[in-house]
Amino acid sequence: VGVDNVDVDHATSQGIVVMNTPSGNTISTAELTFSMMMALARKIPQAHMSMKGGEWNRKAFAGTELSGKVLGICGMGRIGAQVARRAIAFGMRVLAYDPFLSLSKARELQVELLEQGELFARSDFITVHMPLTDQTRDMINTESLAGMKDGVYLINCARGGIINETDLVAAVESGKVAGAAMDVYETEPCPEDSPLRSLPEIVMTPHLGASTKEAQESVGIEVAEAVIDYLVTGT
Repeated sequence: VGVDNVDVDHATSQGIVVMNTPSGNTISTAELTFSMMMALARKIPQAHMSMKGGEWNRKAFAGTELSGKVLGICGMGRIGAQVARRAIAFGMRVLAYDPFLSLSKARELQVELLEQGELFARSDFITVHMPLTDQTRDMINTESLAGMKDGVYLINCARGGIINETDLVAAVESGKVAGAAMDVYETEPCPEDSPLRSLPEIVMTPHLGASTKEAQESVGIEVAEAVIDYLVTGT
């Protein structure tokens, strides 16, 4: 989706064309995001590991319903909009923060458009769907976490670095954050000694946002079409 791992300016100066496939993994990433939210709400990974360990402990894994909860979405592009559709279908109220989203578009998407701080303060679940830029790096840190509800849940299937991992660990350990689901990390692969790995409240996957057969096929088609278009039209 993004090109934050490519020095586009340098490539352009060398006559190298940089392309990306912004919509190829939209559904795949949105579905992973919603799966992560459900896993957090119902403690599915923790219950799974308990069962695999030979236990039968129903009392330890009481969860929470998504219906009636408030979901805050930071970034209402293709993926954020698809997450919103799924959340609304589950009976959630959806808040959105996106500097580029118009009020008319927000109404069309059936979301309430807010400033970032108010979204943080009102959300039970918060998911980020923004590129990693100077403005979004460490967007969720100790200061912003303090303005969130106690027991908030966080999901990041966008880019590592948007959530400050050190601050997240501290917030989980203190109980401020009830749980987090991470598909992307500040350093990838995520280091073996990362404190994220030791906290059962943090659900982790190895950057699987685009890892479906359908997404890979869609991305491949988009790449081929972009290359053909460039060779034919030069744009």
